Amino acid sequence: MKIVWIYLAVIMLSGCELLEQKMGPLKDASVNKTTFLCETDEALETFEEFCQVRAWAEFYIDADQTPWSLRHESIKSLGDEPKQQLQKVLLSQGIDTPYANRLRAQNWLSDISSLMDERMNQVATVFVQKPSQQMLELESAITILSRVNARQEKTITDLQETLNIRSDEMQKQREQVEQLLKIEADMSDEKRSN
Repeated sequence: MKIVWIYLAVIMLSGCELLEQKMGPLKDASVNKTTFLCETDEALETFEEFCQVRAWAEFYIDADQTPWSLRHESIKSLGDEPKQQLQKVLLSQGIDTPYANRLRAQNWLSDISSLMDERMNQVATVFVQKPSQQMLELESAITILSRVNARQEKTITDLQETLNIRSDEMQKQREQVEQLLKIEADMSDEKRSN
């Protein structure tokens, strides 16, 4: 039995060795430069802790767990410095953010994107700009569809009212025709009896 276990261990180790040869050695995660977003000293001074992907993630998660009313107050209290504008943008990404505020955040992001290094711009595009733009487009489509539906509902209501009026008019005309036919029948009966 021990021989079987030793044989399985040897097979597993040789499999790991083959996998490492095929994929190459694993990179050290603690020295992963892709999590650092600032490539220049100016960007590092401007965005400080937001040069780390982790800072974006933590700030975004905190913002997502905060109701819009509180986030809105935080946005009002922030200034116009690039770092503060980035914070405003991240605070405006929650699902419950109104359309106008989400659109304003897109403008803030456009204003500060020229100050961001390439990697930070890529992160901003992937995690903020594209999803936010998609939400704006969806909200616009929903608004347009709601207006179209309201207009169609009004048209249907107007047509139903018109149909009811025409139906009433036809019923009155039918009654008048029946009265005229009855009068004519009565007159015909009187002529025959004379």
